[in-house]
Amino acid sequence: MIKERDIMSERKKTTSSKKPTKKSKTSAVTKKTGKAKASSTKKSTAKKPASTKKVSKKASTVKAQIVSYRRSNRLQVTNQAIALILDDVNHKALVGRKFTLNFADSNAIAKGIVSATHGQLRNKRVRLRFAKGGMAGKAVNQIIEIHI
Repeated sequence: MIKERDIMSERKKTTSSKKPTKKSKTSAVTKKTGKAKASSTKKSTAKKPASTKKVSKKASTVKAQIVSYRRSNRLQVTNQAIALILDDVNHKALVGRKFTLNFADSNAIAKGIVSATHGQLRNKRVRLRFAKGGMAGKAVNQIIEIHI
């Protein structure tokens, strides 16, 4: 009886340690399609035609007027400004877009991005963040162009 128990326990150990083998996917593909998978991975030598950029018929820039620095009752943030959108567009969609400010009397250009909407939605105001340094005081009431 002892021997039979030992034999039974050994059989259980050997059957539990065996794992079923998985079939490889490549052999299944060759059986179904009749073609080897390696043939589908060959690179084509034909060149793709150069993609042409579609020109949109809509305006590519939106006009806005700088109203003020972004400020509180004790601080004025000089690298941020608040602008009023002059064109009839969805001002929430302008967040993350780049803008440029061309000063009329000089060759200076200020660049930055539209960082967020500002105030109540019906007022159509956005916050601007300038890329380098701060905004000059003469930039207030200037017209900027937001690139769409």
